[in-house]
Amino acid sequence: MPSSPTVALPEGTDTGADNGRAASLPGEDLDPVHSPDDPAPDAGSGRSSESSSSLSGMDKLLPGPDDEQTSKRRKLAVKEPPHPETAATDIDVGNYYVQTKNWKAALSRFQSAMVLDPDNPDVYWGLAETERHLGNFADARAHYQKVVDYDPDSRHGKDARKALKDPEIVNAQNAAHSPSAAAPPK
Repeated sequence: MPSSPTVALPEGTDTGADNGRAASLPGEDLDPVHSPDDPAPDAGSGRSSESSSSLSGMDKLLPGPDDEQTSKRRKLAVKEPPHPETAATDIDVGNYYVQTKNWKAALSRFQSAMVLDPDNPDVYWGLAETERHLGNFADARAHYQKVVDYDPDSRHGKDARKALKDPEIVNAQNAAHSPSAAAPPK
């Protein structure tokens, strides 16, 4: 609202008013962008030294090219994190779970490692050990055999050959491939 009495505009100013009298602004309120509650303009000129443009002061709001915060945003937007999963990490965590006898967690990690590195004999050793402890002897036998095929002279290769002689592993394989176990009775 204007803070002082209205002033008449010069004739010929079209304001769209029906009564022929123009609605006018008080003398101090010639600039509609400023509020009457703003500090008083400079006493010498009668007007504020600032422009009444709607863009004035935008440079204070928008970050400049050297703005530190903008640089961080650009770096974050461009930089992509490295792929967090590797077979070595899965094997290490799987081995930890084997040591703590958390067989299901170990199995999950070794299965993930197998997807990432299917030719690694350590993966098959871990799978065989966890499956044996979980009672899945047929799969354990297949994985022990893979260890022997991939790396027969390693420590795991020797242990795998020994495990393949275990009656539980041998009988599980035979039971899985016998005709009577494969087909239900008639």
